[in-house]
Amino acid sequence: MSNTPQVPGSQLSEQRLYGATPAGAERLEFHPALGSASGAINAVAPGVYEGLRTFERTKFFGLKTHLDRLEDSVRGFRLPIEYDEETFVAALDAAAADAPAAFDSEARVRIDVTAAPAHVLGTSSNVLIAMTPFRGLPTKIIEEGAHVHTAPGLARPYPGVKTSDFIPLREAWINAHGDPDAYEHIMLNPEGALLEGTQSNFVLVKDGALYGAPSGILPGVTMRAVYALAREMGIDVNLEFVPASELGSFDEAFMTTSVRSVVPISLVDEFQFPNGGPITRKLSDAYEALTMEDAIEIPGRRSAKY
Repeated sequence: MSNTPQVPGSQLSEQRLYGATPAGAERLEFHPALGSASGAINAVAPGVYEGLRTFERTKFFGLKTHLDRLEDSVRGFRLPIEYDEETFVAALDAAAADAPAAFDSEARVRIDVTAAPAHVLGTSSNVLIAMTPFRGLPTKIIEEGAHVHTAPGLARPYPGVKTSDFIPLREAWINAHGDPDAYEHIMLNPEGALLEGTQSNFVLVKDGALYGAPSGILPGVTMRAVYALAREMGIDVNLEFVPASELGSFDEAFMTTSVRSVVPISLVDEFQFPNGGPITRKLSDAYEALTMEDAIEIPGRRSAKY
């Protein structure tokens, strides 16, 4: 396998998988039975992971914060994990030059630091990069808002650490108990209070103020930025538990993710909300402006705000 990513001439795949090595980004092939680049990673010993997207093909927003959280997750994992940031970012830079050009679109990026080398994928690397096309939110979500469902009984094994063993756990729960029409599922604590989505953070709005869980969640990079923007605008941010039974007393709801940004929610179980209320729209616009301003190419990542 070549250590330099190669773009196939006439058959551009919608999946790219790379191993980060001292020689660069090693392009990896995987069996079609694994389904996708992410599915291939799931076949490797679980470790920790991050998810984000490209901007202008080769730029990233929040990469500095994602890398800091990845480092924290590596240190907090139950087993020792090998990880070198400089080797990884050099490979990510090469992968970002390859995959979005092949897709002719922005790329959704999954980064995994696994507990053992990915020999099953033909590499000795334990740092893997999966890229797939990102072409924006589905039209239905833009027009109608997201319909989400609560997920009682589903929980992260280690809420403060983004472990990849949660991915098959959440998929199994959704397949067995989830709503197939739901765009996202919102987890609850044992007392029935709202925590976070399986791939997002969850925020409510009441009387012009934000409400989000104070603990028991993975602190999202986008959530942090949105909370900071809200405070700069004079919008109160209340970190407190909200019982799912009290959803009807709130005015707006939205989720935040590093890939999809700020996504308005119009339905949580039977509780309805406007598709993008005034606070949601205001914060969404401010966040989009921030990503354009602060997205940066990898060599300059430490100079970015996020």
